Amino acid sequence: MWMPRFACPECAGDVIGAADDGGVVCMPCGRLFSIRGGVWRFLTDERHARLAPFLGQYRAVRAKEGHRSAAADYYRRLPTVPPGDPRAADWQIRRETYHHLLGHVLAAGPLPLHVLDLGAGSGWLSHRLSALGHRAVAVDVLDDDVDGLGAARHYETAFPVVQADFDALPLAPAQFDLIVFNGSLHYAPDMAATLERAHRMLAPGGALVVMDSPMFCADRDGSLMVRDALYRFVSVCGVADAAAQGIGYLTFATLATIAERLQLRPEFVPSRGSLGWRLRRSLARVRLRRAPAAFGLWVAR
Repeated sequence: MWMPRFACPECAGDVIGAADDGGVVCMPCGRLFSIRGGVWRFLTDERHARLAPFLGQYRAVRAKEGHRSAAADYYRRLPTVPPGDPRAADWQIRRETYHHLLGHVLAAGPLPLHVLDLGAGSGWLSHRLSALGHRAVAVDVLDDDVDGLGAARHYETAFPVVQADFDALPLAPAQFDLIVFNGSLHYAPDMAATLERAHRMLAPGGALVVMDSPMFCADRDGSLMVRDALYRFVSVCGVADAAAQGIGYLTFATLATIAERLQLRPEFVPSRGSLGWRLRRSLARVRLRRAPAAFGLWVAR
């Protein structure tokens, strides 16, 4: 199995193998990072403690909204799900965006591409790209066996699975042709800083991709969406004290400004969903008195 070049997520120092458990140790700062259950553990105790309230809320909401499955075949088929799945409409959008990625980004590049999948969740995208011959690494903070990195055990393809904060990446710079924020960039506390760190991981000529984060033209509409979501977490999902992680949405203007600073050219390919999904969103625009989020593929080269 191909492996990326690791580095210390805290001091960016070089790491070497640690003979006792198969992990690695940072030469400058002495931190030891292990591998357990097939997952590289680069999330420090301090970062895990800081993220714990959000992770607990995230698990509760995902369970209530029907994202969790114990069936191995469910994960192997993603981003396709059965018609009766409670999240079928969401996955139709994810599937459409995935095909945009294949057609607008991967089709233009040579094989294999080195891909960093940030916010990988169950690793479905890394699984798909690895099956196509690319060299992908799945990174997420959630190692849940059902709805997180632990679900990667279900796939026939092998790829590196890394538990880490995408604002403290345990990776050496300039080694990826493609970096994908997989439905995850809106969780970043400082979006500009997060994208700048990710940009340093790109090899020359590489591309930054944002898949299926909620996108808006106006901050007002994004703020109202986050407010509505937090209310739903409390009233429907039973979260005791809901709190947003990061700003919770993206705007086209903010992303364009960041892309210009990084000297990249952005484009957006929208995912439109089914006719029924579009009609429901039009009705929601009237009921909620805000624009619905746009979803799709944002690419900056």
